[in-house]
Amino acid sequence: MPSLNIAVLGEDASARANAAAAMAKKSTVDDLGFYHTVFQGKIVNVVDAAAYPAKPSALLQAINLSDWNVVVAGKLSPSLGETIVALDFLGAKAVFVSDSVDFSPLLSKTASLAQSKVFTDFEEAKNFLLSQESAASSEGAAVTLADHCFEVKGVGTIVLGFVKRGTARVHDEFVSHPGGKRVSVRSIQMNDADVGEAPAGSRVGFALKGAESKDVRRGAVFAKPDDASVKTVNEFDCVASVAKFARQAIENEAALHLAAGLQFEPCAVRCAAPIVPGKSGKARVVVDKPIALDEKQKMVLCDLNARGLRVLASVIASVKI
Repeated sequence: MPSLNIAVLGEDASARANAAAAMAKKSTVDDLGFYHTVFQGKIVNVVDAAAYPAKPSALLQAINLSDWNVVVAGKLSPSLGETIVALDFLGAKAVFVSDSVDFSPLLSKTASLAQSKVFTDFEEAKNFLLSQESAASSEGAAVTLADHCFEVKGVGTIVLGFVKRGTARVHDEFVSHPGGKRVSVRSIQMNDADVGEAPAGSRVGFALKGAESKDVRRGAVFAKPDDASVKTVNEFDCVASVAKFARQAIENEAALHLAAGLQFEPCAVRCAAPIVPGKSGKARVVVDKPIALDEKQKMVLCDLNARGLRVLASVIASVKI
């Protein structure tokens, strides 16, 4: 059964939760909230960026899990601007809902969101979103992104996550990045049902052999052993593009956070010259802990101490990792 993944964004927690509940049934909530349903022959997974705006990591993780995003806004605010910058950096698809906000001045200044649909009624936005299809590709080797891992008595290690590309199958062998643990999939569940395979876009539960929950942190990437596009790295060269709305440049040895998939790790950025707002420059990112990196991945640098925009710069690896 195909899947559709929708992130609900905005600074008002109750508005986000109400929007998510209008599309699917509530499952679990921590810093991310998960909701699920089946609608017209597809599994709909809704992710609420529950810890935002306190944690920009929740915003970026929700976007990275989604095919589509819906931004629910009651007013113009710094958080709304930050959300739009994050969506633009990640090249995400989005619709916007408000009966009072004129989004045009903000969206017109973005590269990817200028033609986004704007609704005054959430029901209309919901109907539009539920008619969409996942853009995830089932071509190529399977890659799965983990968001939770835990132990179940009598079953073993369970990983929850999303198949980002390819098709995952029972008995598949994967390498878990970072860390390099080789694991095999004993069973797969989708929407509480056992399945033999899960196509790209699916939210899955893997019962794993070869790893314990302590070995798999949020953001771990499960890739086939011969998939050279995913590696564990401590540092990499890149091109960083600072948001035009940022109040500060990226200086050499800046202490920032790197958002890569669901990973959110402290890092240092080394650059020969400051990278000023609205400009791009070559840099080297050195991460405090090893991370899983996909050579095609769009990433973001954040400054958690910034006076204004915390989502500071987009990052693209400039060479094959």
